[in-house]
Amino acid sequence: MKKRKYLGRYNSDIGKSVSAKIVRADDIGIAGYASRIEVHDVHRPYMVGEAGAEVCIANDGYSELAFLPDGENWQLTAIYDERGDIVEWYFDITSKNDVDEDGHPYCDDLYLDAVLMPDGRILLFDEDELVDALNSGSVSQEGHIEH
Repeated sequence: MKKRKYLGRYNSDIGKSVSAKIVRADDIGIAGYASRIEVHDVHRPYMVGEAGAEVCIANDGYSELAFLPDGENWQLTAIYDERGDIVEWYFDITSKNDVDEDGHPYCDDLYLDAVLMPDGRILLFDEDELVDALNSGSVSQEGHIEH
């Protein structure tokens, strides 16, 4: 399912106190927006994964660095723990990266997400949503997105 995600915004169900900064990057080979979110206080640690192999992706002192490139179909978010160690690199596959009429950068998140773990494992999420989108014709085998 497509979902609009704004750069520099944090899920209020998780974070009680956060700060964010968004900057524009324009350099040779790099164009887009970057954000840094610092999580000061959470309602509770946010764990993902299967029992016994859970990973904490949000807690007091965590931070996120995200990059939303112009003209591409992805967004990268790097999540860091309170010591500054990488927790994961999270790739959203997007149909559109743009800026709204108020100047806020966003992406339209698509069906499939990929996560690179520090140990080199690659995890895929929401594959079932991609299959549903293929079956409904929302996206083609060639990757064309139907609006």
